[in-house]
Amino acid sequence: MNILNRTHLKTQNGIPYFENPELKKIGWITHAFLTRQGGLSLPPYGSLNVSLSNGDEQKRVSSNRERIAETFGFDPNQLVLLKQMQLDGILIIKDPVQMKPNPLLYDAMITDIPNQYLGILTADCIPILVVDQKKKVISAIHAGRQGSALGITKKSIRKMKEEWDCSEKDLLITLGPSIGPCCYEVDEKVFLKEWERFAIPRGVGKWMLDLAKINLAQLKEEGIKDEQIFHIDLCTRCHSDLFFSYRGEGQTGRQLSFIGILKLTILNN
Repeated sequence: MNILNRTHLKTQNGIPYFENPELKKIGWITHAFLTRQGGLSLPPYGSLNVSLSNGDEQKRVSSNRERIAETFGFDPNQLVLLKQMQLDGILIIKDPVQMKPNPLLYDAMITDIPNQYLGILTADCIPILVVDQKKKVISAIHAGRQGSALGITKKSIRKMKEEWDCSEKDLLITLGPSIGPCCYEVDEKVFLKEWERFAIPRGVGKWMLDLAKINLAQLKEEGIKDEQIFHIDLCTRCHSDLFFSYRGEGQTGRQLSFIGILKLTILNN
């Protein structure tokens, strides 16, 4: 597996972000894992909050979204965001979609539509971006504890295979920053027995859980090799200067991770 860290942080137009260098080489893809920095929101949402669901002022959130869209060269109305349900719903997009006032109730999206930007909002959960280099299909996945328990990541890979005949050997997968096993404690009410190999016991009825390893195991089940996987291995709670963390802050913002297919490049291929 390929590990990315703080040394890979870039800045464009005052907005810090991470990117997968291998995805950067693919001319028809644009993507970024944004941080909490570079926006206009005030504490406790400071400063690049992209969520309208946590109490932040709408005008500031809208300005943040517009700033991101301008920086990365797309229309903010082409950014598709979900009302993430912490479940395993997968949205298949085969016709153009514009952002709606009421976000769609899913936790993952897949498309091959150019100029369609798939966005995932997180503040501890894992944003996962997937690219099929040959079929030119992309996916964006929100993998929290419940979604991971339901197999959202492997189900998304299977949907890519079912709907577009994608092959696992052509996929590149990037796991973004999320809360690490250093900070993510769960109790017996939510802990699953099959998670024992991904957790460290911490007293009676408590464990430190590694969400990333759970989802990596799902990728391996689908035939994905280590060399196809990239991981921005930064704990959102530990690196609170860069990321929002619900576990660390309670009321806070959400950072955006997005991926899109560039229209002109596709038309010229």
